[in-house]
Amino acid sequence: MKTHAYLSVIKEVCCDNHCNVDQIYEKIKETCPKVWRSTVYRNVEEMSKEWILTKLSWIWDKSIYELTKWNHIHLIDTETWMIKDLDIDNITIPWLPKNFKIEFSDIKLFWKF
Repeated sequence: MKTHAYLSVIKEVCCDNHCNVDQIYEKIKETCPKVWRSTVYRNVEEMSKEWILTKLSWIWDKSIYELTKWNHIHLIDTETWMIKDLDIDNITIPWLPKNFKIEFSDIKLFWKF
Protein backbone atom coordinates (compact mmCIF):
# COMPACT_ATOMS: atom_id res chain seq x y z
CA MET A 1 0.00 0.00 0.00
CA LYS A 2 1.17 3.50 -0.71
CA THR A 3 1.79 5.49 2.42
CA HIS A 4 -0.78 8.25 2.66
CA ALA A 5 -0.97 11.12 5.08
CA TYR A 6 -4.32 9.72 6.23
CA LEU A 7 -2.97 6.38 7.47
CA SER A 8 -2.21 7.64 10.98
CA VAL A 9 -5.44 9.65 11.12
CA ILE A 10 -7.52 6.61 10.14
CA LYS A 11 -5.73 4.52 12.77
CA GLU A 12 -6.46 7.20 15.38
CA VAL A 13 -10.16 7.39 14.44
CA CYS A 14 -10.53 3.59 14.58
CA CYS A 15 -8.41 3.08 17.71
CA ASP A 16 -11.22 2.75 20.25
CA ASN A 17 -14.17 2.88 17.88
CA HIS A 18 -16.16 0.68 15.57
CA CYS A 19 -16.84 2.92 12.55
CA ASN A 20 -18.10 2.60 9.02
CA VAL A 21 -16.18 4.37 6.23
CA ASP A 22 -18.60 7.30 6.15
CA GLN A 23 -18.04 7.92 9.86
CA ILE A 24 -14.27 7.67 9.38
CA TYR A 25 -14.47 10.11 6.46
CA GLU A 26 -16.56 12.65 8.44
CA LYS A 27 -14.14 12.50 11.38
CA ILE A 28 -11.07 12.95 9.15
CA LYS A 29 -12.76 15.79 7.27
CA GLU A 30 -12.88 17.79 10.52
CA THR A 31 -9.08 18.13 10.52
CA CYS A 32 -8.34 17.49 6.82
CA PRO A 33 -11.10 19.32 4.90
CA LYS A 34 -9.57 18.56 1.49
CA VAL A 35 -9.75 14.78 1.91
CA TRP A 36 -11.75 12.87 -0.71
CA ARG A 37 -14.23 10.21 0.34
CA SER A 38 -12.80 7.84 -2.30
CA THR A 39 -9.31 8.25 -0.80
CA VAL A 40 -10.61 7.25 2.62
CA TYR A 41 -12.45 4.25 1.11
CA ARG A 42 -9.30 3.06 -0.69
CA ASN A 43 -7.11 3.53 2.38
CA VAL A 44 -9.54 1.73 4.69
CA GLU A 45 -9.88 -1.22 2.30
CA GLU A 46 -6.11 -1.51 1.90
CA MET A 47 -5.60 -1.28 5.66
CA SER A 48 -8.09 -4.10 6.20
CA LYS A 49 -6.31 -6.27 3.61
CA GLU A 50 -3.07 -5.73 5.53
CA TRP A 51 -4.73 -6.46 8.92
CA ILE A 52 -4.12 -2.94 10.19
CA LEU A 53 -7.90 -2.61 10.46
CA THR A 54 -10.36 -5.39 11.14
CA LYS A 55 -13.43 -5.39 8.92
CA LEU A 56 -16.71 -6.53 10.47
CA SER A 57 -19.32 -7.20 7.86
CA TRP A 58 -22.65 -8.99 7.30
CA ILE A 59 -24.20 -7.50 10.44
CA TRP A 60 -24.97 -4.00 9.27
CA ASP A 61 -25.80 -2.36 5.96
CA LYS A 62 -22.23 -1.04 5.86
CA SER A 63 -19.04 -2.73 6.98
CA ILE A 64 -17.63 -1.63 10.31
CA TYR A 65 -13.89 -1.19 10.91
CA GLU A 66 -11.72 -1.11 13.97
CA LEU A 67 -8.01 -0.94 14.62
CA THR A 68 -6.64 -4.48 14.85
CA LYS A 69 -5.30 -4.59 18.42
CA TRP A 70 -5.87 -7.93 20.04
CA ASN A 71 -7.94 -11.05 19.79
CA HIS A 72 -11.38 -10.33 21.16
CA ILE A 73 -15.02 -11.24 20.88
CA HIS A 74 -17.61 -8.71 19.80
CA LEU A 75 -20.63 -8.43 22.07
CA ILE A 76 -23.43 -6.82 20.10
CA ASP A 77 -26.56 -5.37 21.64
CA THR A 78 -29.48 -6.36 19.40
CA GLU A 79 -31.53 -3.33 20.41
CA THR A 80 -28.96 -0.56 19.87
CA TRP A 81 -26.35 -2.41 17.75
CA MET A 82 -23.68 -1.03 20.02
CA ILE A 83 -20.53 -3.14 20.09
CA LYS A 84 -18.43 -3.96 23.13
CA ASP A 85 -15.14 -5.82 23.03
CA LEU A 86 -14.38 -8.78 25.27
CA ASP A 87 -10.74 -9.81 25.61
CA ILE A 88 -10.51 -13.46 24.56
CA ASP A 89 -7.38 -14.04 26.68
CA ASN A 90 -9.58 -13.90 29.78
CA ILE A 91 -11.73 -16.79 28.60
CA THR A 92 -10.85 -20.31 29.68
CA ILE A 93 -12.02 -23.33 27.75
CA PRO A 94 -11.24 -26.32 29.98
CA TRP A 95 -11.04 -29.02 27.31
CA LEU A 96 -8.41 -27.20 25.18
CA PRO A 97 -4.71 -28.10 25.63
CA LYS A 98 -2.87 -25.83 28.08
CA ASN A 99 -0.49 -24.54 25.41
CA PHE A 100 -3.37 -23.70 23.04
CA LYS A 101 -3.06 -20.09 21.85
CA ILE A 102 -5.74 -18.50 19.72
CA GLU A 103 -4.11 -16.87 16.70
CA PHE A 104 -7.26 -15.40 15.21
CA SER A 105 -10.97 -15.40 15.94
CA ASP A 106 -14.09 -13.92 14.43
CA ILE A 107 -16.69 -14.37 17.14
CA LYS A 108 -19.78 -12.23 17.49
CA LEU A 109 -22.26 -12.73 20.31
CA PHE A 110 -25.65 -11.07 20.04
CA TRP A 111 -27.94 -10.27 22.93
CA LYS A 112 -29.75 -7.53 24.79
CA PHE A 113 -27.61 -5.75 27.38
